[in-house]
Amino acid sequence: MENTIAKYSILAEDIYNFDETGFQMGVISTAKVVSGAKRSNRPVAIQPGNREWVIAIDCISSAGWSLPPVIIFEGKVH
Repeated sequence: MENTIAKYSILAEDIYNFDETGFQMGVISTAKVVSGAKRSNRPVAIQPGNREWVIAIDCISSAGWSLPPVIIFEGKVH
């Protein structure tokens, strides 16, 4: 990476780190588990089918400043 930065004369303030994460709207806990009394070996994880997935993208520069986060919701019309 250092060779590429030197080769193209990239400034430190032109280097960015992006992070993307997805989550379900209305779900606070990390998982929901339903387990029957007769099934003791492995519980079954479920997700409610009426939840909308949202994606959040964050960006910070190596100089220490950040861009506003981007929140992506499901579209109604494409």
